[in-house]
Amino acid sequence: MLEAVKEIGKIILKKSGRSGLQTLIEDPNANGKYPHVCAIILTPGNPMHFVNVQVEDYSHDKKELYLYRKWNANGPNFSPTALFVEAEKTFKNKILGYFNKIGHELKDLNLTDDEKSFIDSAFSCLKDSQDTIIKLLSEEREKYKKERLIITLKFKEGEVVRYIGECDIFKNILSKLSDKDAHSLFHENGVCSVCGEKKDVVLGDINVYKFYTTDKLGFIAGGFRREDSWKNFPVCPDCKAYLEEGKRYVSQNLTFNFSGIKYQLIPKFILGKEMLPEEALEMFTNQDKLISLKKETKQLIANDELEILYYLKDLKDSLTLNFLFIEVGGVTPAEKILALIEDVLPSRLMDIFNAKDSVDKIFNSKFTFGTIRSFFRKSDEAKRNNDLDGYFLDIVNRVFKCRRIDEDFLYQFLIRRVREAFVNINNESSTSIFYFSMKDAMMVVKFLEKLSLIKMEEVTMEERIFDDFFKKFENTFETPLKRGLFLLGVLTQLLLNKQSADRGSTPFMKNLKGLKMRESDFKGLLPKVQNKLMEYDKFRSGEKKLAGEVSYYLLLAGDNWKMGTDEINFYFASGMNLAQEIANIIYNKTATAEAVSKD
Repeated sequence: MLEAVKEIGKIILKKSGRSGLQTLIEDPNANGKYPHVCAIILTPGNPMHFVNVQVEDYSHDKKELYLYRKWNANGPNFSPTALFVEAEKTFKNKILGYFNKIGHELKDLNLTDDEKSFIDSAFSCLKDSQDTIIKLLSEEREKYKKERLIITLKFKEGEVVRYIGECDIFKNILSKLSDKDAHSLFHENGVCSVCGEKKDVVLGDINVYKFYTTDKLGFIAGGFRREDSWKNFPVCPDCKAYLEEGKRYVSQNLTFNFSGIKYQLIPKFILGKEMLPEEALEMFTNQDKLISLKKETKQLIANDELEILYYLKDLKDSLTLNFLFIEVGGVTPAEKILALIEDVLPSRLMDIFNAKDSVDKIFNSKFTFGTIRSFFRKSDEAKRNNDLDGYFLDIVNRVFKCRRIDEDFLYQFLIRRVREAFVNINNESSTSIFYFSMKDAMMVVKFLEKLSLIKMEEVTMEERIFDDFFKKFENTFETPLKRGLFLLGVLTQLLLNKQSADRGSTPFMKNLKGLKMRESDFKGLLPKVQNKLMEYDKFRSGEKKLAGEVSYYLLLAGDNWKMGTDEINFYFASGMNLAQEIANIIYNKTATAEAVSKD
């Protein structure tokens, strides 16, 4: 994955022509959540004077003027520009802290006397005026309390106002501090773990991604000595620059939403970028093209989380795709990998979209990974946070990598949501929730079956009256047991419809045990349903025909059903959900939905 990130960074740097200091500067508003910049304005001189605090709109064109590069979470950055959190804390830690840090680093920075004098004068001015500055910062913070701010310094001489990015001293210090920080751990004449080449120097404290660190002894191999930690992850200076640029570009341009979970799409050019069609390369490395593409995909597939993948499916297998699902900490900058799905071929995306199209046609609906996600979000709806992300991402991984899914595991979660909807049925709205939950569950099963990720048993059976209906779902119902359970669900729903129409309630539902029935329960259910239909004078030719088919298939299934409780209830509930379609078959052509529910 890192090699792929490096390759992206190398391409972007080559196309942009940027180098040196420009590659170090970061965008403080990369996520678009910091629309304003709060500037502390000073007048240069010896001594310097504090002028005012002024807020302006953030401008991407001024990124190099802000000269932002983060360093420590609670300490100073590489320049006196930072994210504005709380007035006193931010000012003391990020602004005064910066100048205090520079004071301790003066010997190593090799600054001229004039530069030292400038730093000392600025530090003294800020310290002497800190009470006033903090008061004004607090007032501005209050004005923009619903928005996030960036804090920086500006210098005013007459009518001319300069940002720190226009001052050579701050640019010089940023370069030297960054270089010193990168070389805090290094080794001469080592092999870079990214490019695989032997270099004069390899660096050992690379933290491009925050899930790698050397600040804890337990992460250091070879004696737990920090000075030897370069052996863990040696990276040459060139690859370090490419990795930083690649990560920045991927974070800003190749980050998408997958059913509520952020992921980064990282291409790997297995035959080299030279072998990739120009249009495909532009799709990944042209920022304007990506922005346009995102807009097109939203219109094309209505915010489907697959987005760019729809276009990538048509590429030849000259590249693979890495999906990095990553969670960034709220308080600390730590990054946690939720899942890494590597080496997915465009041809696999084609298979996935073909399966999706097939499901859409069968159910006359729109299937997305969000359909699967609805069953793998929370183990309990009362919980505040999602706790089934790991299960969901495991299924996504298996879909992309063509790995089998355990059927018992799958049906456990599908039927759980269906049961919740079923036991809460008390009005038309809750009935609809049950209907759509069951429909979604059937779509998930069909999608995974189309991709051969779950196995559907097939048994040769003689032709029966509902064969045309079952053929619509291909081999989903190709065993006597599944058909028998399905049709029993249909017959039961017809009884419930009759009870609801006559009594305004459905007391027979208590016999369904919240869809937790076992084999013996189902075998005893058919005569109960038949008797109740007779009591309501509803056991007519259509119902008799249906009951006969239920008996036929369940007798053919025999005893000791080799199917879990969740799965057998799933197929029974499927019949309840699609009862109207079977009712249209067993009634004459003039029968309507009203006749089914009110006859």
